[in-house]
Amino acid sequence: MAPALVECEAHGTPTRLRCAEAECDKPICPRCLVKTSVGLKCEEHAQGIAPRFDRRAKRSVVAAVFGAAVAVVILALAVFNQSSKPTPAADSTPAPAESGEPNGTGRIVPASVYVVNVDGSGARTLTNRPLAFDARPVWSPDGSRIAFESTVGGKRSIWLMQADGQGLRRLTDVAGSASDSGPAWSPAGDRIAYSSDRDGNSEVYVIGADGAGTRRLTENPAADGFPAWSPDGSRIAFVSDRDGQAGLWVMGADGSAPSRLVAGAATAARPTWAPDGRAIAFATDRGGAGDFDVYVAEVSAAGAGAGGAAPTKLIASTGNDGEPAWSPDGTRIAFASDRDGTPQVYVANRDGSNVVKVTSKARSYTPAWAPDGTKLVYIYDPAPGG
Repeated sequence: MAPALVECEAHGTPTRLRCAEAECDKPICPRCLVKTSVGLKCEEHAQGIAPRFDRRAKRSVVAAVFGAAVAVVILALAVFNQSSKPTPAADSTPAPAESGEPNGTGRIVPASVYVVNVDGSGARTLTNRPLAFDARPVWSPDGSRIAFESTVGGKRSIWLMQADGQGLRRLTDVAGSASDSGPAWSPAGDRIAYSSDRDGNSEVYVIGADGAGTRRLTENPAADGFPAWSPDGSRIAFVSDRDGQAGLWVMGADGSAPSRLVAGAATAARPTWAPDGRAIAFATDRGGAGDFDVYVAEVSAAGAGAGGAAPTKLIASTGNDGEPAWSPDGTRIAFASDRDGTPQVYVANRDGSNVVKVTSKARSYTPAWAPDGTKLVYIYDPAPGG
């Protein structure tokens, strides 16, 4: 049974968290807790202990919390820090050079959005903008457009383009060092949910696909992000560390009634709904082996875990497996994995069997399905550190 909610002495915020210091047990909320190398501490008892993450630090919560967690899930340690050359290109795109050096065309090679047939054929680039870093592409429900996040000129925003890569335009804009990331289309295709720290803390927002009507859905001192719409449009799954750990939550599409889907002290990231709305696949380190695997949790009509059942491990290897994406017919799951040494995009059956590598270039990740199930859109990053 979960501990009872009590009020944090400093802020009056309801919380189940308490200082891990022996004989202290003071209630602490996400606004005042300090993550140390020996557990969660109140500010008084965190003094002199090396911090693991200090929520008081004046930096982007997206970068600090989700950037760190998702760096593992999307295999960014390999994506951003590898110095090995990428696998030779299997398509007609000029082979990239290392670490942002000019390729055969004399251009700086960016992280770009690619599309490929599910059988691995026909890979081609959709974006190829110098000094841009594109990430997390996702198709609109009607297949006509692709939303993605892009860092241009030091600013991370949500962008839209046509499915053929034409008609690029910025959908969201932020001031200063704030950033918008992780777009997710509503089933009707009229809205896009995303994460943003524009108000000083990572929260879930929604905006019209035409750029109008920005609305904040979550408002919590913790970090909330990585939204995913349910197939019927009534709910949104998201990741939050409001219980002290980046876990999987579900709320109404209007931001109401948030509830934790999966219990347990384990990090979760990148939820994706099954097309029938009865399950959510996500990446987590709950296996205890020090790496990330893909699990599936059943979802009740109310949004909470069905009967409190534990999630089921679906895809695992000796490496990191993450970024799951259900196929439109629900029979397969695409995911990213460094099981062969470098991040690549794979596809498996719904039960985790018959794993097949789709991409041929190293540092390929964040796959998403075309609505007709014949193609995948993903990111290829040829320039570590870029």
